[in-house]
Amino acid sequence: MGSITRTIHDVGLALWWGGTAMGTLAMNPAVEVLDDPEERGKMVDEGWARFQPWAAAGLTGALISHFIMRRNPPKRPSASYKNTARIKDLLYGVAVVSSIASLALGEYAVNQEPDAYTPIESATTPTEDTPEEAAQAQGGLTISSWAQLLSGVGLFATGAILAAEREK
Repeated sequence: MGSITRTIHDVGLALWWGGTAMGTLAMNPAVEVLDDPEERGKMVDEGWARFQPWAAAGLTGALISHFIMRRNPPKRPSASYKNTARIKDLLYGVAVVSSIASLALGEYAVNQEPDAYTPIESATTPTEDTPEEAAQAQGGLTISSWAQLLSGVGLFATGAILAAEREK
């Protein structure tokens, strides 16, 4: 496995997960400081719209480099290596699906009106004026956001295990 491939993988994964963690854990709840509930929706929408291309590029780079590394296993891979690699494959599936779900649910939640943003308390918390469909989307967004974060932690952990297995 080349150092360039490994670097692309690690930087891509860090970009996707780090931005997702910052947005989910800091930006999404921080919009509560804005007085206007529609401005909160606008801020969340703008923040994620600016990050999503970077997240997509990072996750795509990590995913492609993961498959390149999978095509070049150790000469005699252990059962632990094989099982961990399969788990990492599954985690990448969760990461991709939950990222797409978060993008779609987030857009749906804050863009209920054609010329205005949906009033929200935070990205995942509705106000009394939030339409029911948007509030349901916010609930789904909470789940998909945590799926992203947890799959990312799993990807880092399985990557460390696989690296240690390669060094044996």
